[in-house]
Amino acid sequence: MPKKNSIEGFREVSASGSHRQVGLSIGKQCKDQALVMNRRFKSWMSQAMGLQKAIVYARKSLPMSRKYYPEYVEELEGYAEGTGIAFDEVYAMTCDFPGGGHGKGCTDIAVNSEWTKDDAVFAVHNEDVSPYNFSIVTVARIKPNDEPGYIGLNYGGIWPTSGMNAAGISLTGNALIPNDTRLGIPKEFPVRKVLAESGLYQALVASMPEGRGNSFNNIVSDSNGEIFAVEGSATTFDVIYAEDGWLVHTNHYLSPRMWGFEENMHTRFSSIMRYNRAKRLFKKELGKVELSTFKKILSDHVGYPESICRHPDPKLGEEDQTMTIATVAFDLTNKVAWISAGNPCQGTFRKYEL
Repeated sequence: MPKKNSIEGFREVSASGSHRQVGLSIGKQCKDQALVMNRRFKSWMSQAMGLQKAIVYARKSLPMSRKYYPEYVEELEGYAEGTGIAFDEVYAMTCDFPGGGHGKGCTDIAVNSEWTKDDAVFAVHNEDVSPYNFSIVTVARIKPNDEPGYIGLNYGGIWPTSGMNAAGISLTGNALIPNDTRLGIPKEFPVRKVLAESGLYQALVASMPEGRGNSFNNIVSDSNGEIFAVEGSATTFDVIYAEDGWLVHTNHYLSPRMWGFEENMHTRFSSIMRYNRAKRLFKKELGKVELSTFKKILSDHVGYPESICRHPDPKLGEEDQTMTIATVAFDLTNKVAWISAGNPCQGTFRKYEL
């Protein structure tokens, strides 16, 4: 059930100060969510490699994370203190594991001002995961002393899945399933780093660091209307530029250079269907795109329940079900986030300002 400080289903949290202070504050505010995530992680690991082996495995990447992302390791240290969960477990919860990371899949649209009704740049995202994740999502406003503040859709308050910062840079994107996953920097750290940058070049560099263990397709957009989909695996990447001023992405590699890194294309039919359906629908709206456009397209049910607006399939077990638990539309021109909790076909966009 929503907490007292939840609005239309999602809790709002905020924190500022040093990175450790940010983590500590968010940890205290989201302790109940963190404990739920921790229990699920332990349950998963009890069926996989075991908790202690998982901790040992994750620790191997910690020196690299400390070297390249010391500030975000500090955030996690503060978070561990605030939640009362051992840091080793918090860090392990951030990492990628063999046989894990098979994201449920999301649908994204980004468009520049050439095609929008009010000359605004938008980056829009459907968050598709297991339905039980709804209770651990927050709308977080984070402002470290040394970075632009950002607003994000964060798990447990601390792990962003999409966000927009005060410099007009956004990070949205989709889960991919590469076949070269390895021990390395957790794919969550580049997401967080993009939201710390003030320039497009720096954000692109941050989106795909060497030494990563896995990768999302990171869609980096800025208020100038520059839009890039950075499709990554553990060992390589390619970049798709929105040459026509807009792009759509789901959960399979679009770049021919990356096709060989697809783990199993036979599992990508939902992604293929959603990608082509969203493209077709969006093309009809070019030149008149506004907030309602995204609600209409991202609420589409062709291919139900594996449609753009995804609903749980009662034929599947809880772990295998997928649901669109949130829709986020970042207006990078006006630095406004519009967020709808739950399926977009049933939800209402609420305005959040930086």
